[in-house]
Amino acid sequence: MNRDDHNAFYDEFAAHYHLIYEDWDAAITRQGTVLYHLIRAEGFSPPASILDCTCGVGTQALGLAALGYQVSGSDQSAPAINRARAEASWRKLEMPFQVCDVRALADSFSEPFDVVLSADNSLPHLPRS
Repeated sequence: MNRDDHNAFYDEFAAHYHLIYEDWDAAITRQGTVLYHLIRAEGFSPPASILDCTCGVGTQALGLAALGYQVSGSDQSAPAINRARAEASWRKLEMPFQVCDVRALADSFSEPFDVVLSADNSLPHLPRS
């Protein structure tokens, strides 16, 4: 799959991502809770700052923000980021999101984070170039 096809796939997938779960809201809560325990075990309790650098539509980021973390999200897919913003707004969560390639995080974020997170299988799906 070339880079343009890869990006187009994820851009289109953003509108339908929730359909891979029987109950996406429950998945957001479940994944947020699992990550909460892992992150707390490493010594980072809310309101620690977290960057979900491959957040997609926000599944993990939304769950962590609902538990009190200060979460920022980035993804290279603009439609995914737009969906994440809408989902956060709908849930009344204040979260900054930006379109950013994970390979260029330092160009987009100047502030330090306590935790940088890339969940699911995002990194193996990066196009090779």
